Amino acid sequence: MAVFFQNLIRLKARLEGEAPANSEVPFEVRCECGETVRGIRRSSWIDAECARCGQSVFVLPANPYPATPSVSSEVLGGSFAERLKAVVAELLPARRRAATGDEQKPTKSAESGRATTEVPVRRLWALPEIHLPRIDIRTLLARTFTPFRLLMLAMVAVVGLTIYWMTWQQRLEAAQQTWLKAGEEIEQFLSVSDMVNLEATLLKAIDAGYTLGRQDPEWRLRLNLLRETAAVNSMATSDLLTAFHQVYDDSNRLVDDAEERVREVAESGTFVFDSWLRTKAGDRPVLLMQFPATPGRHAVEVEIPLPGLAALLEQTQENRVLFAARIQSVKAPAMQSRQPWQIIIAPDSFVLMTTPEHCETIGLDTEEESDLALVLSRQKDFVQSSETWEHRATEPATRAAKQTAAEAGTGAGI
Repeated sequence: MAVFFQNLIRLKARLEGEAPANSEVPFEVRCECGETVRGIRRSSWIDAECARCGQSVFVLPANPYPATPSVSSEVLGGSFAERLKAVVAELLPARRRAATGDEQKPTKSAESGRATTEVPVRRLWALPEIHLPRIDIRTLLARTFTPFRLLMLAMVAVVGLTIYWMTWQQRLEAAQQTWLKAGEEIEQFLSVSDMVNLEATLLKAIDAGYTLGRQDPEWRLRLNLLRETAAVNSMATSDLLTAFHQVYDDSNRLVDDAEERVREVAESGTFVFDSWLRTKAGDRPVLLMQFPATPGRHAVEVEIPLPGLAALLEQTQENRVLFAARIQSVKAPAMQSRQPWQIIIAPDSFVLMTTPEHCETIGLDTEEESDLALVLSRQKDFVQSSETWEHRATEPATRAAKQTAAEAGTGAGI
């Protein structure tokens, strides 16, 4: 009943040539993708959204003016007779059916020649249509990267780069001060043989050198001095030669746990060796060291898988080398054989001795033995002049020599 009275009020307003109160004016607008956007107009314009692509569609407000031949409106124009004709046409049921287009149109069958009525087929179910949204990349980028946002990003980038540059300059200045200050401290600690503080100072100096990117002779000498000091501060607590003598019984035969006892001593720290080197015959690029003494009935063969050391031996006819290193592996000979003990030096721990102060700390007097001072001087010059010596443990030739020694089974790893 309420709908009936609302229709009467609406027809009365149209008959009088006025806009019906609270009238709903539908609209249909075709989107660029082909989809039809439907809805109800409002008193002001609206921004409708396409259900298929999500694109915005501009919709005008309801027309408050009388209709014209080209523009439709809920307000009827013309004379009273024309408005009355339009209102009466809405009241007639036949006209309403014609307007809705639901009449059944008679057609003639091609087979029987009789007039039949086409009944539209109504499906009980239908597959839902899947519509993927269409994304306008250009519009999306224009909305995201606005000029204001780009300006703000540029300002942030400039500020960030400025802060990074200032921080890096401060770090370089601090590293330069540390490097210069370390020179005086190194001389002071060497004069009093303070190896603990010397190592701490050298660690700071080497870190500063890495920051400054130094690659000069002074840098190489300090780097070797650090490794030399670390080796002296981690000297083994037991004597290796004594350990070899203790694994033989009164009959000059090896005891059962000879290899384990020697390995235990070898694990105790760094050892200093002063001996002559020679190249080992064969395909493996390793050097052999003559052990100072031969314990028991078996000789001791010390391998140094460090091919870069050959450059030092080529500079002089004397192959005497004073160095410190850790032992990587130990292998005892068979009981009744004449095979030697096989010891392999860890190449990453190998360091040449260069200063008399370090030698005096471990009990070597360079003043009594002039030849030792010459060896130290020759090794110091080699460390300063060689651009590849500081990378000796990471060179491909060193890794190949170490791997070949491991594959040959020359010792049990410590």
